Amino acid sequence: MQQYKSHPIYGVAVPAQQHGWHSRGLVFAPDLQQTVEIKRLDGPSDLTFKTKKQAEEHALKLCKVWIDEQSQTN
Repeated sequence: MQQYKSHPIYGVAVPAQQHGWHSRGLVFAPDLQQTVEIKRLDGPSDLTFKTKKQAEEHALKLCKVWIDEQSQTN
């Protein structure tokens, strides 16, 4: 798990139907007392990665983009 702008974020690799991996990002509330998931971000279903690590890294990027977008609208 990583921190980005005070939010814990986590990148998950989900096995694809055929071969490879899909990405899923999880964003958690910045509250240090408890872990509460506030957003789940699935990468496009047609985007498949060869390695688990690539999918996890893409998922972290999805989380960062979502957090940045939220800070622009507030």
